[in-house]
Amino acid sequence: MLKIITIIRDVIEKNKIEAYLNQAKRKIENVDFELVGGFNDNRKAVNYLYQNDDIDIIIVENREDEIFSGLDLLMLADKEFTGSSIMLLTESDKKLDLDYENTNNLTAIFNKNDSYSAFANLLSLTMFKQKKKKEDLKAREEKLNDYRTIIDHTHDAIFLIRVDCDDNFYYKRINATHERLTALTDKEIRGKRVNQIFSEEVAVELEAKYSKCLRKKEKINYTEKITFPAGQKAWQTTLYPVVRNGRVEEIVGASYDITELEKQEQKLNHIKRYDKLTGLYNKEYFNQLFGELNQNNEDKLALILINVENFHLINKFFSYQQGDEVLKQIASILAQISNKDIITAHLYADHFAVMLKNKSDFQIDQKLNFVRKKLAKININGIYIDISAVSMIKLDKKTTAQNFFNDGVSKINFSKYKQSKESKFYSSILNYVEENNYINLRQGNRLLKISKKTAEYFNLNSEERSKLLLLAKHHDLGKLALAKNIVKKGAKLTEVEWYEYQKYVLNSAVFAAYYRDLVDICDLIYSQAEHFDGNGWPQALKGDQIPYLSRLFAVINFYSKLKSNIYFPFLQNKYYFGALEEKEIIDELEYYKSKVFDPEIVDKFINFLNNKNK
Repeated sequence: MLKIITIIRDVIEKNKIEAYLNQAKRKIENVDFELVGGFNDNRKAVNYLYQNDDIDIIIVENREDEIFSGLDLLMLADKEFTGSSIMLLTESDKKLDLDYENTNNLTAIFNKNDSYSAFANLLSLTMFKQKKKKEDLKAREEKLNDYRTIIDHTHDAIFLIRVDCDDNFYYKRINATHERLTALTDKEIRGKRVNQIFSEEVAVELEAKYSKCLRKKEKINYTEKITFPAGQKAWQTTLYPVVRNGRVEEIVGASYDITELEKQEQKLNHIKRYDKLTGLYNKEYFNQLFGELNQNNEDKLALILINVENFHLINKFFSYQQGDEVLKQIASILAQISNKDIITAHLYADHFAVMLKNKSDFQIDQKLNFVRKKLAKININGIYIDISAVSMIKLDKKTTAQNFFNDGVSKINFSKYKQSKESKFYSSILNYVEENNYINLRQGNRLLKISKKTAEYFNLNSEERSKLLLLAKHHDLGKLALAKNIVKKGAKLTEVEWYEYQKYVLNSAVFAAYYRDLVDICDLIYSQAEHFDGNGWPQALKGDQIPYLSRLFAVINFYSKLKSNIYFPFLQNKYYFGALEEKEIIDELEYYKSKVFDPEIVDKFINFLNNKNK
């Protein structure tokens, strides 16, 4: 059964298309389909498609007045929803600007004025193409699974042989491991026959093996000794025939050096035990050791757990590479205390663990204090990281390893939620903003001053005033996570740049959510870019759906930015750069009144400005 969804904002058109589909379901034979969803918002539809990758046909309306139009979805689908076919609904008098390199999923374009008959014909064609696409996709997946099987069963040194129509063998490619072990290069062997690489005696033996695989059309295994430029190797080799249309066209070979088998086993054991990034034990091996030691009731066990707080923000604001460097620094500190009785591990992303065996309470505290002192020095360009470390001692011998560990996790998770004033990361971020020329991105004290005066004029109570000032102070910290070429562009943003720019709202809200005293302004931060007419972002809230303080701050922030020389992308197709006169700003407020801004707030704010200037 084919699954169909519609993405149509026009209610009348949506109902008509659904009626057409119901009619087609009764009349079109030999094809079974079902309408599984209807959306009037492209973004919600995209979220649905990411969660449901089995949608066959997408009927989408193209509206030019949307930030994310049907054509935008078409281009996105070309990369993200390749298994779906798209029928594009357009205005009859509108010319489409199609990028034909990104329309592989487009199967039909129809107008709002088209009859049922025209729609049914296009739907039939689309369903036929979609069924064919699914059949082709299934065939390709089966082919890829064959190749995956080959890869899953190969060993270190891999080579590929092409077989011509006369059953001659030509080397096509070798992998890097093969090059390293043999001192042959991929360039040297490519396109050459066996006797052009090896001696006549060796070539005869090799071709006999290849011919056997060719003849049997099945996998063969054998042991061989071959002299390469790197010396003689003892290979355990497996050949896999690649059969197409009943003929072996290629042979995949996989070999490993038997003399190095012990080293390979050691390598595998290392991979099983150690974390690749930090070099510490990984979670799986740590849990194994922890469970084994916990079973010995004669040993006194203690646990130190370490958590990198705000790790998500570190990756966002700086980079994943910087985040990795923080983890490596922590690992380096833990390596200094590691020995046979102190086992250190990187459990996952932002968590580390230290297991101590048969240590006194004094020794445990000593190690914990050493670790805390070292962790407190970790920073990224002066931004100090909040890293918590707690210890647990196993007092009850009957406590299971899992319960003991879970108690430690609960303890450290409880410690990571704090007030902003208690956070080194928070204070470092704000200092960083002030000290590193972010004056071109932020309004600083000017915005706070106008916010205070506005709060007084609007008779906000103390709680509302406090929230408004916190909102002014934190609303755009998420811009630290944006590329400088976007926040300092000084020109109209492209569609991609505008999409990236909008992320600062979520980033700012996430930053505030990490601190108990800022949690109450998260919703205000998240709603600051909503428009009174419902065309804002990120949730397209409308009118009173938008928190009052967010509506008020939107006006204050707009005024403050236009009063400054800050580059201000207001809309995708509208930006400001350079201070405006008071009258010009008031004209702009009047223009966007009821569109972007609450009209009552705008009127009152203009009165405030007029009184202020008297």
